[in-house]
Amino acid sequence: MKTEAKYSRRAILKRLGIGAGFLPLLSTDWSRSRAASAGGFPLRFIGITWTDGICPPDFYPTGAAGALPATLPFSLTPLAAWSSKLLLMRSASKQQSPIDLNVMIDLGAPYGGHFTYPALFTGGVSSPNGTDEVPTVSATTPSIDQIISDNLASTAGISNAQLNVGCRPYSTSTSWRSGGIKNTSQTDPYKLFTSLFGMTDMTATQLGALHARRKSVLDFVGGELTNFSTNLGTDDKAKVQSHLDSIRALEAQLQSSTSSTAVCTAPTITPTGLNFNTITNYPNHVKFMSDLVAAAVICGKSRAVTMDLIDNGGGNSLTFPWLNIPSPDFHAIAHQGSTNYDQKSQIDQWFYQQCVAEVVGKLAAATEGNGTVLDNTVILVANDMNEGAGHYVGSIPYVLIGGGGGFLKTGRMVTFPKQVPNNYLLTTILHAMGMTDVTGVGDPKYAGNIDAQLTT
Repeated sequence: MKTEAKYSRRAILKRLGIGAGFLPLLSTDWSRSRAASAGGFPLRFIGITWTDGICPPDFYPTGAAGALPATLPFSLTPLAAWSSKLLLMRSASKQQSPIDLNVMIDLGAPYGGHFTYPALFTGGVSSPNGTDEVPTVSATTPSIDQIISDNLASTAGISNAQLNVGCRPYSTSTSWRSGGIKNTSQTDPYKLFTSLFGMTDMTATQLGALHARRKSVLDFVGGELTNFSTNLGTDDKAKVQSHLDSIRALEAQLQSSTSSTAVCTAPTITPTGLNFNTITNYPNHVKFMSDLVAAAVICGKSRAVTMDLIDNGGGNSLTFPWLNIPSPDFHAIAHQGSTNYDQKSQIDQWFYQQCVAEVVGKLAAATEGNGTVLDNTVILVANDMNEGAGHYVGSIPYVLIGGGGGFLKTGRMVTFPKQVPNNYLLTTILHAMGMTDVTGVGDPKYAGNIDAQLTT
């Protein structure tokens, strides 16, 4: 009886005379689910945060769940052109968010809004010190941008997929490498521009030549694998055929990328020499960082981004003279609550215009196959409390933008009959990124997801 030999991917590569660097090319997980949309394009995540809550009447749509109204609430009007790409979430019975930071509440800090950054994208925090009003907490688990980046490195061999930026984050961050270790944001747009685009990008001719070289290598590998499989048994032939199917899928991706991939253009970061420690330059700071984040994603220089627009201490000293709001500062305005929703809503709308709409517009304008880069991205906009006067973390106003390669059903508002842990939302985002085997994020007590509500 003939004995069937068993061959690993590394053994096959050795037989073909090529290195282990080609292992990702022979991984069906990478090419089909882990890192790409159904159309073969990369999946991306962008998290955007600022502090001091929102004004509920100017933020949440009224009415029943379903299609978004023709006119968005005041704070979200900068996103009107992309209403079909929005996914808003609201409590079914109240005009508020359905998402709780349960880990903060369970640890005795239900009103610790200014100190919830470690929980927003991690779902796991340490026991707080101090008082309910001013607790000090640390993440106990990595944030989802780190999880996505680590997954790309391990399954696809993609390094440097992560990018953390900020405008006035100071020592705070929503991005955590692991428990107790936060990632530091890059805050200088000039230095960031140099690190991202300092080297001259390839011309279209050079890029085409690179694709041709890669395709020729794939053709060679495919031919050698076909010859190699002729003497194998049934089981091993099936494995080789699976690898051949992966190679054909990669060839199709390379073919589509020469004609359907978004055009990479470095943003214009001028004027130069601005001092970003001054309030008057804050609008330029936010716009520069937004343009760099969008370009980094479109150009394939990053796949998992966090952008913290302000420190989680509340924006002390930050005023908005360009909105004719020279005083008091942002923190003080938020603390006035409903008595000063007028100024607070103007500021919220400005953040959505200057940053979120800036990123969304550029991604939506970048064609990718039959869609856009935005269609293959999930943007999660978050705040560290529900409303500035209360600091309550039981109703965090998250906004989702982009389809995640078709995973999310957008253009609507979803209501929930009861509050759900933000852990569920974070898990669903990882599922949208192709990590469907993830059962929970952060505190294991809150394992679960809201896939059914956000995808159907």
